[in-house]
Amino acid sequence: MLTAKELRDNRKLYNGNDAQIVSMFKALNEINRYRILCILTKNPKLSVGDIAEILKISLPLASQHIKILTQCHLLQKVRDGKKVIPQLKQDNPFVKAIVQVIQKAQVN
Repeated sequence: MLTAKELRDNRKLYNGNDAQIVSMFKALNEINRYRILCILTKNPKLSVGDIAEILKISLPLASQHIKILTQCHLLQKVRDGKKVIPQLKQDNPFVKAIVQVIQKAQVN
């Protein structure tokens, strides 16, 4: 049995960010969303249309995936004239970790 102090210490391991982190994992549970992150890791200036073309999916479907990734703070949208450029949200430590995993996986 754990002591009361050990219980408190272990409960400190999870904080208010749990739900947000789980939503990020859920978002990455779809192959095209993972692929979008992979694509943006290598080519950060691609438009939504370019991403749709690379993935061989419709523009509305690509937009929907990007919307989900944006809602869970993995991407941010930047407007470039008429184009919307999705970019990795670099200030999110989870994104930095994902990028490192993607880069290591692509090397092997």
